Amino acid sequence: MVAFTVKSSHIQISQVKRSFSSASDSYDEHAVLQREIGDRLLGHLDFTKLEPKRILDIGCGTGYFTRLLRGKYKKADITALDLSESMVTTTRKGHARRLPWHGKHHHATGNAASLPFRSGSFDLVCSNLAMQWVPEPELMLKEMRRVLAPGGLILFSTFGRRTLIELRQALAEIDQNNAGHVLPFPDVMSLGDAVTKLAVETPVTDADLFTLTYPDTISLVRELKGLGASASAIRGRKSGLYGRALIRQLDEKYREKYAGQDGRVSATFEALYAQAWYKEEGFEHRDGIIPIRADGDLNINGI
Repeated sequence: MVAFTVKSSHIQISQVKRSFSSASDSYDEHAVLQREIGDRLLGHLDFTKLEPKRILDIGCGTGYFTRLLRGKYKKADITALDLSESMVTTTRKGHARRLPWHGKHHHATGNAASLPFRSGSFDLVCSNLAMQWVPEPELMLKEMRRVLAPGGLILFSTFGRRTLIELRQALAEIDQNNAGHVLPFPDVMSLGDAVTKLAVETPVTDADLFTLTYPDTISLVRELKGLGASASAIRGRKSGLYGRALIRQLDEKYREKYAGQDGRVSATFEALYAQAWYKEEGFEHRDGIIPIRADGDLNINGI
């Protein structure tokens, strides 16, 4: 089992911000899978009786999931937050005309691991495919729980361990050090363990597996770049996703193992989903100690 940790040494948060800011114009062109996962994430809410008045969308990107939330909860006030100011601007521009009975839209720029909101501010705290770009996802989870109001729900998606496994293996066959060009992702069990460490109840995790095909390897690399997945956001990696020489080697290796009869190459993406309800924080969350509480005097005869 892979521990639910992406060490800060892997991620350069300033470069993540720069990469996604530069991708704000091209993001929607490449984000077919992200929209599909967002649709499925929203579907989890069909099985809840929650009627939130205040919603937070962390890592709003260009605002697709924010708009889905507006469609479902028309009267709620929705706050869209992203690390990239240009992404927030794109989200703001994408809102439909607000009708008098609709909730308000709010926008903020900030770090998911240090949210600029007071504790207990939101009834629904969401995030669609942002967590994998947070250096310390455990801090993001704690922040999601901190800003959650009593009776509220945390709901999010992130990429799982099997994401881009073909790309990782092809790079490693060229040079073992190249595998670091692909971020490490958690598995569903470690994600579940991380969620249960929070003051929450009824946590649920599940996963979907997608196989996408591309005309060639460079098309896959271009799509990743168009989504803001720059290798320069990974600490210690050269700027630019991959060099030309490496691309030629990668295309050869990739086609050799992962091309179909039609010549198209395939890539696997695993989406992990998690949700959990607010629970009053108590002693059971302090270093795993479960205290025994007793009211009044405790008398045990014979001792």
